Formats: sequence, C-alpha cells, structure tokens
Amino acid sequence: MLNNFIVSIYVPLFFVLSGYLIKLEFLDIKKEICKKTISLLRPFAVMYLFSFVSSFFLNVVGFGVKHEFMWDNIFNVVYSKTFFNGPLWFLLSLYWGFVIFYAIIWISRSKEMIMALLSLVVGCVGFYLHKLDITLPFFIGPGLVASPLLVCGYFTRKYIGNFLIGNRCLTVVTVLVGFAIFATFRTGMSMQNNSYGGFYLLFLLSVFGGSIMVLSVSMLTERWLSFVGYWGKYSLVVLCFHNFVLIPIAKIAGVIIHQPIMWALCTFCIIYAAFLVVIPFISKTCPLFFNIKK
Repeated sequence: MLNNFIVSIYVPLFFVLSGYLIKLEFLDIKKEICKKTISLLRPFAVMYLFSFVSSFFLNVVGFGVKHEFMWDNIFNVVYSKTFFNGPLWFLLSLYWGFVIFYAIIWISRSKEMIMALLSLVVGCVGFYLHKLDITLPFFIGPGLVASPLLVCGYFTRKYIGNFLIGNRCLTVVTVLVGFAIFATFRTGMSMQNNSYGGFYLLFLLSVFGGSIMVLSVSMLTERWLSFVGYWGKYSLVVLCFHNFVLIPIAKIAGVIIHQPIMWALCTFCIIYAAFLVVIPFISKTCPLFFNIKK
C-alpha cells in the first residue's frame, strides 16, 4: 500500500517542486530557455551516451541490466520508449515542460487566470494522448502534462507556501488536508509512459494534495529542510546515477534477504550511503555537467 502511495506522487511532485522554485519577476524568457537547454539537455546528452556505453560493457561481461541491451535501443528516446537508463526521460520532459510554461507566460502576458486556463488545456491534451494511442517523440507527451504541474508549483508558493512559514498550526492543518485530498483522488499512473488512470481533474487534485502535504511536512522542522535542501541541490546526480547504484545493490540484497520490507530497508540504506560517496566524487570531478555550483 505504501509503495502505491509513493508511486502515485513522487514523479509529479518533482515537477511541482520545479514550478515552486520559479520566479517570474524580471523574467527573460529567451535567456531562461537557453539556461534550461544547457542545464537539462547537456547532462541528458552526457549521461545518455555514458549509459549506452556502460550498458554495452555490462552486457559483454554478462552482468544483467534492467533493460536488455540492443544496438538500436539508442534510438528509443526518439520514440519515447524505455531505454538503458530510464530515469533520464524526466530531464527531457522537464525541459519541454519549462518551454511550454514559458510559452504560456508569453502568450498570457503573465496574467494568472489565463496562465491557469492555458496550462489546464495543454495538460489535458497531454493527459489524453495515451488514451488515443498517440505518442509524441522525445517524451514531449509527459512534458505537456508537466506544464500545469509547474504552474501549480508556482501558485502554491505564491498563495500557500509563503503563508505557512512560521505558522506551525496552519502547516499541520495543511498536511492533513493535503493527505485527505491525495488519498481521496489518488490515481494510478506512469508519467514516463504518459499513461494515467481516471479523470484528468482528479489527477490534478491528487497531485496538488500530495504536493502541499509533502511541502508542509518539510516546513515543520528546520533539520528536515536542510536535509531536503542538500538532496535537492544534488538531485540531478541522484537522478542520473541511481540506476547504476540501485540495480546491482537490489539484486545482491535480493539473494541474501528474502523478507520484502527488510530487503527494501537494507537496499535504501546502502544506496543512501553510496550516494554520500558518489555526490562528493561527482562534485569534484565533473561539476559542470551536473550544474553543481561550488
């Protein structure tokens, strides 16, 4: 049950958090699109090629990977299909989501009502593409669905987040309300495959509820905020490398531990410890590729 709850919120939550960090004051759209092209597409290209080469050598030595290695898999990204380092799809969808978001800002001239309506329409188109068996290239489909989530994150910060700071009672109430909304309207989904269950507005309600719940929890303790801030800063490293850490550790732990909860807990602890080593190493060797500012 817990796994179903996590799967239903963690990917949309990242889109909402990305929107939460957007500031429209003195926004230069052309400059921002150029920045997103560098900060999202550069690490995607580097890790895509690295993952392809790594997948080839792992296949040669006989170490199984999550997705069977095939030479033509290198073109799977064009057709929005799963490939050797699956989590990288998020970078493409986030990029398209930002491009669409900035287009909405430009068309609406930053008028919030028009922003909200346009993003809802764009998201609705992306939401129902899969039901019509239409797949857009380069994971543009999930990017369409991401655009109202970015807008949701922006509005959440402006109209909710700023009022919760320093108000513990209101924050606790928001956690409970967010959980109630999320639990009531939660739907099955796979944003990577642009596949969703249920009705579009129910999907948005569940994402909104889950997002304000998580954001409110993070505001309750300063220690938790510093923890979230650290992993948020290096989230790109975790996204790009977690398959390389997760898959072998999960396989080895699965041979030794047969109790599911203990296996999950052990795997999480080892991965957490591994990234405490991986993050400093990447920060020192190639920070430019992963947007790490010293």
